[in-house]
Amino acid sequence: MIKRSRQGGSSRQAMGYAMAASASLLFGFNGNLSRLLFDGGITPVTLVEFRMLIGGLCLLALMLVGWRQGLKWYTRQWGWIIAFGLTLALVTYTYFMAISLLPIAVALIIQFSAAAWMALGEALWRRKLPTRSVLLALLCTLGGLLLLTGAWHLNLNGLNPLGLLFAVLALLSFIAYLLLGKRVGRDVPSLPATSYGALVAAVFWLCVQPPWAIPAATWSWQNLLLMAVVGIAGMAIPFALELGALRHVEATRIGIVTTLELVAGSIIAYFWLGQLLDLPQIIGCVLVLVGLVVLQYDAAPEIAAPSTN
Repeated sequence: MIKRSRQGGSSRQAMGYAMAASASLLFGFNGNLSRLLFDGGITPVTLVEFRMLIGGLCLLALMLVGWRQGLKWYTRQWGWIIAFGLTLALVTYTYFMAISLLPIAVALIIQFSAAAWMALGEALWRRKLPTRSVLLALLCTLGGLLLLTGAWHLNLNGLNPLGLLFAVLALLSFIAYLLLGKRVGRDVPSLPATSYGALVAAVFWLCVQPPWAIPAATWSWQNLLLMAVVGIAGMAIPFALELGALRHVEATRIGIVTTLELVAGSIIAYFWLGQLLDLPQIIGCVLVLVGLVVLQYDAAPEIAAPSTN
């Protein structure tokens, strides 16, 4: 029985890592597509608003057609779902604002340092240092991010204070998203949790920017088509995958896996947008991947099987 339990836990962790990695690949694709929309005049608020609304409605329609038992009301969980939805509303917007006001390398380093801060917080909370594998994975991924972004080339004097504020808010909201996603996932399956959370986020942004206040350029069919792709491939699918991963793997480890997004975004940008990678950036990609492999083979603490209610 013990051997079966260990094998079951190992397979669930492997599934969790695979889901988180797949989500990061889609987020990397989404970043490049979002860049095209920004260059076309779409504002960050508008893109986040449509992304959450389209993604949430698509998942809701999917459950209506093929999985109606997932459409429970989850009365006792709605406080957590609303809090989770608000982190969804904030995490992407604050990140978009940070990269619009700061050098993108600075914003990325702050955003993807979340795993290191979470590992430190977990160590203080449990009064126990992370395993050597986790520390090595953190060093590899953070070193890889430094090489990918070329942060050492930047003059950090005179950075926009508002941009730094948004970068810190993006970091905090990302950590809150992972922790609240972990909490919601205890009792709510990933599809309804993502759908309800996205719709809460959409309602929030519709209050901030009602439909009649959306810029007129948004309503071209090209922009609407691209935003539909962002809502489905850049929100509904990857967020559902990430929430599903949090049901099997600790939030800190998922935070490390999310650094794959930057690698995926860089490679996609090379082939799609013609943005070349130099040797340090290629080494950075390899370091991030090494960190993920080290993490995959580390014996993570077992997580209880998620509730099927």
